[in-house]
Amino acid sequence: MSNELVIVVTGANSGVGFGICHRLLVQLSYAHPSDAEPHFNVGQHKLNVQTRPPDAGTTIVMACRDPKRAQDARDKLYRLLDKHIAGLRKSSDEHAYATAFRRSVRLDTERLDLASVKSVLDFGRTVSQKYEYISHLIFNAGTATYSHFDLLGFTYDLFTHPIHAIEHVRRNIQTNGVLSKDNLGYAWQCNVFGHYVLYRTLQPLLLAYGRYASTPARVLWMSSIDSEPLFDPKDDWQLTKTLHSYHASKFEIEAVSSELERRTIETEEQGGSSRADLVAPHGEFHHYIVSPGITSTNMSTLLNIPIPGWQYLMLAAFWFVRFIGSPHVLMSLYSAAVATVHVALAPLRALPTVHNAPHISPADIEYPTWHAYHGRFTHRDEAPRVLALRFGSENDRWGRDYPGVTAVPVWEEHSDLGATLLERFERLYQTFLEAERGEEAGVENETQ
Repeated sequence: MSNELVIVVTGANSGVGFGICHRLLVQLSYAHPSDAEPHFNVGQHKLNVQTRPPDAGTTIVMACRDPKRAQDARDKLYRLLDKHIAGLRKSSDEHAYATAFRRSVRLDTERLDLASVKSVLDFGRTVSQKYEYISHLIFNAGTATYSHFDLLGFTYDLFTHPIHAIEHVRRNIQTNGVLSKDNLGYAWQCNVFGHYVLYRTLQPLLLAYGRYASTPARVLWMSSIDSEPLFDPKDDWQLTKTLHSYHASKFEIEAVSSELERRTIETEEQGGSSRADLVAPHGEFHHYIVSPGITSTNMSTLLNIPIPGWQYLMLAAFWFVRFIGSPHVLMSLYSAAVATVHVALAPLRALPTVHNAPHISPADIEYPTWHAYHGRFTHRDEAPRVLALRFGSENDRWGRDYPGVTAVPVWEEHSDLGATLLERFERLYQTFLEAERGEEAGVENETQ
């Protein structure tokens, strides 16, 4: 097995996914990527970041629904990398390293429609035939079932609670009952279940990398600062009834990925167990939760805002809120990718966890009055239980970006949510697998 990185990014042709690919290319073109340097204080002595040979090889698999848009994005990424390298001093070691990296880097595009389980399974088979392993699986793609934007309400929020109005916007009105072609909750399938199916399909390639490389593979689940438990987990786990399917889908991502990581650690400590079929039995890969913060993407066009030039008004509001103190508003897709790329490249021992960073608490965050967590956590009370840590992209008022971290609290009313969802997801996944096997057997019988 070579030293090559094989990184799969869903939704890579636009938005934050494109920013992730762009930042990965730029960072990996340096012998010592700044995003790979330890940033958090987790009690470790100075860690040395291993330097990869520039010709070791890097492949980014851009998993996109539209092949034409994927190809256009691929060409643009190559141009951006060439522009970056051209800006380096030609006689420098940096230029020589980046030039060698450019010769070995590869951007591949593959079609993936997360709203179709068949498409996800086909993608998994195609990737499994092309690559020996996967070093990074970045679940970035996502959508929302917006109906409209409450402009008057947002204007009120912006004048009375400017930072909260942007960081925890409540005026993006969503609709419910939207189903996919598989007759599943549309936002739920695109954001959560489609990625779970992809994870299970590509699990052998993650295991292959972890068993032969010097470091475990990594699975990064894209959540959001808007993650919120706004659904009934008993009868609406596919999020077809709630009017907050986007927020709820991000919370489900956190619940499921944290449960997978909990089982990974438990199984590794026990030396493998009967529950290891869903996770890495010996720590061959780990799960992380990331967030891009608040940034402008094509998802905002789904709001159907009937004001000419509204994008400029939105950017002006972003600039203002960032200047008065919000670290979570980022003005470029490149900056919005800083947390994801840091978690992808930094030494694992340099990343805080629930176990090695108990000082990170949900009480550190001030939530608006309309948020489900408002007033629930204070430093005066008993420390709330932490479900997981979410790595989020942040910056100062001058735009200098850096990774931050936030504690995700346990939903005490449903503290076993992750395990419950995982059982339901796996059962549904196996149902689709059995149906596909039945269809294949039927086709074989017809051809005989």
